[in-house]
Amino acid sequence: MSEHSTEISDEIYFPRETNALAVWAKANEDDYDVRAEKKATALKLAIQCINDGTLSSVDGIGSPLSRKIKDHHGCEIFEMNSHWVETSQLWKCPCCDRGKFEISRMGNKGQILAKLVIHHDHIEDALKAAFNKVFVERGTEDPTSTGLALVERMAPAFSLYAHILICEDCNNADTAAKKLLTNSGFDVRFQSFSIRQIRQFIHVVNNVSHSISKLSVLSLWEVVEPEYKARMKLIYQVAKAAVTQDYWYEKYPLGVVAIPTLSNGYGRYFGLELVSAEALSHEMAKNNIVHSSNWSRWRTESKKLGLVPPDNYLAMLLSLPGCAMMWRELESAWKCPICQRSKFEIVKFESNKVSFVTHKPTWSSPLWRGVKIICAGCCSVVNGMKSELRKGFEVDLGATFDCITPDELRSIITARPHSFPLVDKRMAKELVDRWVSK
Repeated sequence: MSEHSTEISDEIYFPRETNALAVWAKANEDDYDVRAEKKATALKLAIQCINDGTLSSVDGIGSPLSRKIKDHHGCEIFEMNSHWVETSQLWKCPCCDRGKFEISRMGNKGQILAKLVIHHDHIEDALKAAFNKVFVERGTEDPTSTGLALVERMAPAFSLYAHILICEDCNNADTAAKKLLTNSGFDVRFQSFSIRQIRQFIHVVNNVSHSISKLSVLSLWEVVEPEYKARMKLIYQVAKAAVTQDYWYEKYPLGVVAIPTLSNGYGRYFGLELVSAEALSHEMAKNNIVHSSNWSRWRTESKKLGLVPPDNYLAMLLSLPGCAMMWRELESAWKCPICQRSKFEIVKFESNKVSFVTHKPTWSSPLWRGVKIICAGCCSVVNGMKSELRKGFEVDLGATFDCITPDELRSIITARPHSFPLVDKRMAKELVDRWVSK
């Protein structure tokens, strides 16, 4: 290998030297026949447990559920796919809400259909189609080495929903709806309806494939079409950039392993497959030099004053699922029981981002049981004190909120709108010293 070669030998990551761990692992490893025998036994036992009803987290032709399905349909022949086998016998379709028994139905070849499928958006196909369309329209002569990688990486960002397992009938209903729209003159090549949308046009009957409502499909499309067209336009612009600008994604040279760490699965050979990466790092850390952190910063340094949120802060905040949930959990007149700030005063605005965060004190701390929810600012003071006591002074605390009472917390802070509270340095130090001297 030349000094300029980009290839990296496996020896760097998996050195072949002999060591006590490797020798021990070799002497104690199961040979191929033993492993194969164990797998065969496990499979045999799994099938036995499925059939006798003691294992319901997976399914099979001989399960109690399958026997019930056979009796219902008066048929012994199954057409059962792997998704059906690998899911619980108690599974329900998240789209039509039918269980496996209700989903099962007779096929046109005299068999029981037992099929579940992964429903997914087809937006990656749209991106690739747009990628090729740009090449044709612009007559681009220069190939792109990074454009397709950009397209593939961008696909999830444009997807209407994540992959989800549903029954075959619901998936077929999606296909039927798109065919109906195509026959009605609409271009829906890359459209795929979400389970929430599919529910709006299917008619659900147990042990029968879904029928769809033409009127409901057309009404839904009237709502969905503008969004679909907007996505298609945006996708085309991304594809155009991918074709005309070749600097979107840099692949590593052949042979480079990006993250060759034990915890990432590399080097798990010669006995190291039996070693926990976390446990190994923990053991090594015992003899490491660790620079001590300044755990007193929560009480010695004041955080800067926050900005007033914009007029449309609520629209921004309610667009964030976590913040929205916490905001809606509290009535409009609610105030933090510690700092007495209103909901609006608790909203933070920084770097054009809004946030609203609350915290529920630890129930196991007796003095806090009367306090249901406090703001994140007050909670940050509690967490700061806890960290200093535990990590700075190795004080043995119980729960986090055991380190300070509600009244003590009120006494050491001064509330500020849209900002973390000011902490009284002298009083906070007295509280810490009191714990340390115990």
